[in-house]
Amino acid sequence: MTTPYETYRQLLARVEAFGQSIRERYAAQLTCHAGCEHCCYQDFTVFPVEAHHLAQAIAALPPDERQRLQQRLQQTDNLLPLADAPQPCALLHEGRCSVYDGRPLICRIQGFPLFSAMIERPDGSQRDCCPLNFSTMALSDIESTAIYNLDVVNQTLAAIHHLYIQDRGEPDVRVALREAAREALASHADEADAPL
Repeated sequence: MTTPYETYRQLLARVEAFGQSIRERYAAQLTCHAGCEHCCYQDFTVFPVEAHHLAQAIAALPPDERQRLQQRLQQTDNLLPLADAPQPCALLHEGRCSVYDGRPLICRIQGFPLFSAMIERPDGSQRDCCPLNFSTMALSDIESTAIYNLDVVNQTLAAIHHLYIQDRGEPDVRVALREAAREALASHADEADAPL
C-alpha cells in the first residue's frame, strides 16, 4: 500500500516531469537557471508532509553543509528585519538552493506559467509567470498543455497533506520553511547524538 509520503514523492516527480516538458517546449522563453534567485526572497510555509521531505534532504547533506545551514539560520535569527525588505530563504546559499532536490512543491513551480482561478490580471486572464520569463511572448499564446494548473496542484497537495497528518497523527498546521529547516537540523542532531 502506498503511503501518503510516497504519494507526495510521486506528485513531485510528476511536477518535475511537467516542468521539464515546459523547458523543452519553450526553452527560448524560460530564463530560469542555477543562480537565479529572484523567487527565493519570500517567506513560504509548507505542510508537514513537505517538511518531512525537506528533513530527508537536510539529513542527506554532508555534515559541513548542515553546519553552514545551521549558521545561516542563526545569523538571520539575530538580524532585525527591515520593513518591507524581502528576506532570503533560509535554504539559499550563494544564489543556489542548498537542498535543491528536496525543495518544496511551491519552489518547483515558481517562474513557470500558471493558471489559477485566484489570479486576476488587469486583462481578465488567469495566467501568470515570472516576469523574466516569456518576455517576448504573450501569456495567452502559451499552449494550455504547458501551463501548471495551480488549483489542481494545490488540491492534490492538500489531499495528500490530509492523509499524511491522519496517518501520522500530526497537527493540521503549516510551518514556515525556516522553522522546518531548523526542526530538521535539530532532529538530525538528536539522532546523531543518540547511542548506538
